[in-house]
Amino acid sequence: MIKFSESKNIYLYSENVDMRMGINKIQILVAYNFSPIEIRHSVFVFCSNNGKTIKMYYEDDYGSWLLQNRLFEGKFKWPKGLEMGTKISKIQLEGLCKGLEVIESKRVKEKKEIDYI
Repeated sequence: MIKFSESKNIYLYSENVDMRMGINKIQILVAYNFSPIEIRHSVFVFCSNNGKTIKMYYEDDYGSWLLQNRLFEGKFKWPKGLEMGTKISKIQLEGLCKGLEVIESKRVKEKKEIDYI
């Protein structure tokens, strides 16, 4: 049984992923970016390209879980400009699953070119 109350960390994957990815590909993606110690009892959250679906990967002492959540209306408020493995709290995860904005998107600074003539 999944017990998010026992989870050590909750990480957001910064880039959109193809929701056709199954548990094996997501497991490889997580293992490529995190150590086995970080993976155990942590939740990894992924968002679809269209923002309507999220998947959560969780690994406990007995195996691994892949959960999917799809909103009936609207899109998930997925923050833009995050670094790989941004941590969020359990309360923020609950809000994210309901479609709320839990982290403000980082603004990309535009580089102004100065023309010296």
